[in-house]
Amino acid sequence: MKKSITLISFLAAANLIFAQMGIGTTSPNSSAQLEVSSTNKGVLLPRLTQTQINAISSPPAGLQVYNTTQNCINVFNGSSWTSEKKYIGKTVNQGVTVELDNLKIQIPSSGNRSLQIATSSGSATFSGTSTNNFNNSGVSGTGAAISLNSYHRQSESFGTTFSYWQSTANFVQAGSMQELWLLDETNSRAYHVKYIVGDNYLNNYLEIEQWL
Repeated sequence: MKKSITLISFLAAANLIFAQMGIGTTSPNSSAQLEVSSTNKGVLLPRLTQTQINAISSPPAGLQVYNTTQNCINVFNGSSWTSEKKYIGKTVNQGVTVELDNLKIQIPSSGNRSLQIATSSGSATFSGTSTNNFNNSGVSGTGAAISLNSYHRQSESFGTTFSYWQSTANFVQAGSMQELWLLDETNSRAYHVKYIVGDNYLNNYLEIEQWL
């Protein structure tokens, strides 16, 4: 009798392991292993900063967290973290990072003041073209004369340490602008990046838009 009870208990436990589960419902959807049902509550994901997310060791593909730095959900796709947010634009001082998805940009606090890029985690191969609008004088009521040129890089590796996109570019006058059309070949993503120079490199406008 004791052995029979033990066997029945074992089979019941095994059935629970492989059965569908419902929270808030006794009849979960047939296509769901787990269904959570509620009319006044949600599912709360772990909330981590960007630094804490980057520190997760060997995340599996499909892992989801809420990024409190970007204020959005991030999903690991097997090679890098992806963001549900597709755009970020901020007015920031020199040396302040703006980050979206697996791309970071900043204007350095010393040296040539032009876009520096890096990845949030790991390394990636980038190709892209930038256009540079150099104001030749301060912007007045009649505008400012500009010099325009472009710069291209093909299949070059970037990592988590910031590097210049164009090391020789230096934007001196406020209102100058650098735009970058960037392809992340490693993760099959495309970005539009913009930098507008602020007065004395304070209140610069930095923008990242994910296109793909």
